[in-house]
Amino acid sequence: MKRIIAIIGAVASVTLATACQDDAATQTSGGSISNSATATATATATATVAVPGSAQPPGTQQSPGATRPAGDNAPATAGNGRCVDLKSAVVTAALGTLGAGVGGDGFYADSGTDASVGTCPAILWVLAGTPHGTASSPWQVMLFNHAGYLGTATKNSTAYTQVVGSSDRSVRVQYRWLTGKDASYCPSGGPVIVTLTLGVDDRTVTPDRDFPTEVTDPSSASSPPVCPVTKVVLLEALRGTDIESRLATPIELEDRIDCAGEWAMAHTGTHNNTVNRAQVLFHYIAAEGGWRPVDLGSALRCTEIGVPVDVADKICR
Repeated sequence: MKRIIAIIGAVASVTLATACQDDAATQTSGGSISNSATATATATATATVAVPGSAQPPGTQQSPGATRPAGDNAPATAGNGRCVDLKSAVVTAALGTLGAGVGGDGFYADSGTDASVGTCPAILWVLAGTPHGTASSPWQVMLFNHAGYLGTATKNSTAYTQVVGSSDRSVRVQYRWLTGKDASYCPSGGPVIVTLTLGVDDRTVTPDRDFPTEVTDPSSASSPPVCPVTKVVLLEALRGTDIESRLATPIELEDRIDCAGEWAMAHTGTHNNTVNRAQVLFHYIAAEGGWRPVDLGSALRCTEIGVPVDVADKICR
């Protein structure tokens, strides 16, 4: 089913977030593109996408700096002889609307339309990535027309997202996702390619198919049970984290791990006849492909840090 992505120009509130190689979901706050097809998209102003099951309103706003350079027939994104200069004011302003990525850092322009001024397509794209990220980190596909920024391909950022092709009026985006016991670097879901086409009004973008729900709503994907979990897995999850640095070494966990839903509580300190025990709370995050430490303490107030009450009753003691 096709859904039309209406691209409306205005200023500033575009919310974007995303991950990795082939899945892309983006949003614009104040104006946004709702996902209705599995595809790649790039836009020039703020775009609105009408998509099934999307709660995003159908209006969008043009982002800051999205104006054509005076006296120049080149796109607003142009610079240094290229149709898309990843460091141009328009691209930089569009990146600023995406908000923070993993670790609190903003997104950066990873790649974009590769064409020289004079041969610029009607629709232009930039793939925004997460600094120091991996394939499973959030990615966003930003779309532009010659006048400026249209918005993102999907409401939310996605992992494993790639732009795999483009023409004068279309962009092809590939999405993938984790299934079963996939390692975070090896998604087996997909690939699904969505083609986003710019309309004759040069503002409306239409996907040729619905975006995969596994991409637009990762919680809908069937996932294997993650409990019980072993201390070996949790020790690996601690590696290189801030919480690891706060634990006395060598780090030892009890054999018993309390686990319920997507949460697990491990205990340290009983080995070597140590009296003091520390609780280490972990959360399984499917989008990141594994367990992540959340907090450390002698008596964690689980519900205050996001643990559902029914789960806290089982693992927080």
